[in-house]
Amino acid sequence: MNQMITLLRRELTEHPASWMVPAVLGGLFVIAALFAVFGIARVGIDEVQFSSEMMAEAADPMTVRAVLMVLFLPIAGIFALVVSVIVSFYLLDALYADRKDRSILFWKSLPVSDLKTVGSKYLTAFAAMPLQAVALFFATAVLVWLVVGMASAVAGTGQFLVHGPWTLLQATIVMVYGLLALGLWLAPLHAWLLLVSAFARRAVLAWATLPPLLVIVAEKVLFDTRYFAFLLGQRMAGGMELAFSGKNPGMIDAADDGISAVFPALSELLTPGRFLAAPALWGGLAVAAVFFAGAVWLRRWRDDS
Repeated sequence: MNQMITLLRRELTEHPASWMVPAVLGGLFVIAALFAVFGIARVGIDEVQFSSEMMAEAADPMTVRAVLMVLFLPIAGIFALVVSVIVSFYLLDALYADRKDRSILFWKSLPVSDLKTVGSKYLTAFAAMPLQAVALFFATAVLVWLVVGMASAVAGTGQFLVHGPWTLLQATIVMVYGLLALGLWLAPLHAWLLLVSAFARRAVLAWATLPPLLVIVAEKVLFDTRYFAFLLGQRMAGGMELAFSGKNPGMIDAADDGISAVFPALSELLTPGRFLAAPALWGGLAVAAVFFAGAVWLRRWRDDS
């Protein structure tokens, strides 16, 4: 256990972009909240625009929670998107970089198995980096909430300070669940990137993208079908239609008399049973296991670039 923790710390230390990029992003969101509070910019979604005037008008708890969700959920979604991109590039570089700079010779001299080494890299992508993103999102959302809450108190209502913690907790739960579902659904793609990283001597991005494209072209030419392209597109979509009920977790309806909002209970919004029962999920995990085993085998025998 201690050995795995050490390996995870090594990966996070050697890839500071995994926390630096979300940290910079969080700072931009806080600045945007300050701009909105002082009327320099308007922030929001569609008809719901956050401003000091809205804070003064938002008196009932339903509206306050809706406005906060309009702020928190897009931030969580963008954090999740950014960490997904970071994870993809990290996996492409994870095993390739060790061979490129010859540091694999040093790591192979240590009493650490190839399974643990490759497993630590996959666990970093699946858990460590997303958890970093969640922590940074939470810190960002707290700062945004404090900015909004203090501004609303000056505007004459303390509702934003009162309802902020519970709304923030809900948004964090949604983000954690979404990242977990995304990691499981994208497991075959992530394992494929890890396999390519262990195999490629150069041009890892080309090796990761060209084989699937060739399969798509070959299937179209030989059989005039697009099954592989459909499966690949379905996998890259993230599986969110299975993980969530499809209800907007902050359904906003701009009416003449203000904003009415209903935030469904987490038991209605999150559908883990349907997600875990999907055959496509388990089929993807089986493919991921094959790719992962291939990465371990290649790491054992390929020690130079």
